[in-house]
Amino acid sequence: MSDCSRALVLGSSRGIGAATARALDAQGCRVVLHGRTPSAGLAGLGRELGAPTVAFDLADAAAVRRGVADAVAEHGLPQVVVFSAGVNRVVAFEEASRADVADAFGVNVWGAVGVLQELLPKMVAQGGGAVVLVSSIRGVDGLASDRTVFYSMAKAALGNLTVSLAKRYAPTVRVNAVAPGFTVTDMVATWDEGAWRQARANLLGRPAEPAEVAAAVAFLASDAARHITGQTLVVDGGYGLAGK
Repeated sequence: MSDCSRALVLGSSRGIGAATARALDAQGCRVVLHGRTPSAGLAGLGRELGAPTVAFDLADAAAVRRGVADAVAEHGLPQVVVFSAGVNRVVAFEEASRADVADAFGVNVWGAVGVLQELLPKMVAQGGGAVVLVSSIRGVDGLASDRTVFYSMAKAALGNLTVSLAKRYAPTVRVNAVAPGFTVTDMVATWDEGAWRQARANLLGRPAEPAEVAAAVAFLASDAARHITGQTLVVDGGYGLAGK
């Protein structure tokens, strides 16, 4: 990756974030790993990649400011920022409280906003870079879920944030998003047979592997995508087309 000497991957202790860190590392980028807490998974990936780790809560604005400042001071300003953190809790619309809605937006939206408020002006000053936000097919028009109303709302907000920031920071910083469909992470332990049926209900007949989503993220972060900005790349195996 010719344009990436450093990358910060938010939410990289497991799943798509961890796979993305591995993909960027394989392309020669020095990766800084992030988790909400200094977990065993985060530490293990750090040892695997020989990469430094940072830990702070993305739902806490003050912690984000401190955490980003410390990461930059200790490890340098990143050329690539990947936001792969997310929270998804099932709450019935009729039973949801304001706290439930705030919880859905706390990490998924405000976490991304807080990190990018700290980093984007500095990235412009250093000459540019790339941002990739990991959204979801639940944030794509027509694919929102009635079981995860507020998660769907939050991921839709990331799609609009992608477009707005791409316009604001062009041509210096490119901003794109990836919208994965069902993906085999540690969350599959909670899937019942109905969830597995839905996960296979795409044109390719199976859910994605984290590395397949990570490949899309790494592409958008790379110089190969240097003429792409403001886009959301859907990686769902044709889920949105199935049945049409």
